[in-house]
Amino acid sequence: MEYLFTLAIVGLVAYSMLKKFNPQATLITAGLLLLAFAQIMDISPVLADGKTQGALFFDLWQRFTEITNSRLGKVGLTLVSIAGVSTYLNHIGASQALVKSTSRPVMAVKSPYVLLALVLVFVSIMYVFITGATSLSLLLMGTLYPVLRNAGVSAKTAVATIVIPTAWEYGPGQINAVIGANAINVEIMDFVVNHQTIFQLLLLISIPLVNIAWQRYCDRREGYDPAQDRGKYLETLEKQHDDNDEVPGFYALLPVLPFVFLFGFSSMVMESITMTIPIAMMSTITICIVIEAVRFRSIHRAFNNFEAWLKGTGMIFASVLTLMIAAEFFSAGLKNIGAITALIDTAKSFDLGPSGIVIVFSGFILLTAFITGSGNAPVMAFIPIVPQIATNFGVNPLLPLVPILFAAGIGRTMSPVAGVIITVSGMANITPIDVIKRTSVPMISSMLVVLVLAVIKYS
Repeated sequence: MEYLFTLAIVGLVAYSMLKKFNPQATLITAGLLLLAFAQIMDISPVLADGKTQGALFFDLWQRFTEITNSRLGKVGLTLVSIAGVSTYLNHIGASQALVKSTSRPVMAVKSPYVLLALVLVFVSIMYVFITGATSLSLLLMGTLYPVLRNAGVSAKTAVATIVIPTAWEYGPGQINAVIGANAINVEIMDFVVNHQTIFQLLLLISIPLVNIAWQRYCDRREGYDPAQDRGKYLETLEKQHDDNDEVPGFYALLPVLPFVFLFGFSSMVMESITMTIPIAMMSTITICIVIEAVRFRSIHRAFNNFEAWLKGTGMIFASVLTLMIAAEFFSAGLKNIGAITALIDTAKSFDLGPSGIVIVFSGFILLTAFITGSGNAPVMAFIPIVPQIATNFGVNPLLPLVPILFAAGIGRTMSPVAGVIITVSGMANITPIDVIKRTSVPMISSMLVVLVLAVIKYS
């Protein structure tokens, strides 16, 4: 009964998304129904023992409150600070200066699609150091995105290309990589260098070609002509800025400051100083305000420009953070009603050979990540049974492990309720569905590449 109810709710959510119902209201409503059904049918209580408010209706909103507090505490300040700085830099003309300074070499590339291959490699390198998919994507939306748009890359293509490499969770700083290495008792650097690297290299060789072909096809189908759009994004930025204000060329360096802070004060360079993204963002805004005050010889004007920071934080809270909270509430409903456990149990019930079980498990991981919008939750659920799979089938534990780790990131990058998808779509003023349409083919291709290489390498 609960499975039919879950399928009905998930189907209604998908229908509502396609019909462009308000996503926050849709996901919160779905979460309420799933949580209430789970408690009424004695599957799982809304709140843990001893925390009930005395009535189911109030318990539901207490659970929503707990999720909201947790989400705001974990990522709220990070996303708010990044969005505020991005909006502020655009307001003072720094984004315009960055686009101008990079226009000549970027515009020299005749086909904007060639840039996509370079972007995939660049973002994948950045992701090794800035391991939060949402945080990195939001940073790049304020720096790399305007450059791509001005080069004639469509908004949907630019956003998808920025997001795609965050599906490949490569490096010693990635939580899933650490969890996976621990599960099979392998040292993390050994796992990264001797096992993850070959998969990452093959993806960086093959997927840029797939991405170029797919994005070009989608753009043409939608009637987008890159040649018609080249240089126009800079005009848009200039219209948003005071025409009488000539922005100094060195302002092009200001959007790069957060990266300087994050790399310069990382554990690889300087261990004596601890740097976080909010600290890097607020340090950047402080330097910008001082520069503005000196440039205009007016503290009053510099402080007035801070209004742009406030607008940026408000925008990200109203659109992105609320949607992330609603998505997590929906995910909580799926967990309470037993949907995730059912997926795991179904996978265990299949009597397949090693390669078959890897494909099935990877598929379930991908599906779980797609439904929940989380790349970590399905890995934590499935990883404990990896050694069991290896023992039962007498195979190398890396055969199921590596595809499972990649499947989690790939499924998240195709999910309309994933934080990273919600964030970038909000910044680009497009819908999450628009983004996942553009990431779907490169992501499915990535999964196929990983599965084939895993079977060849570890069987």
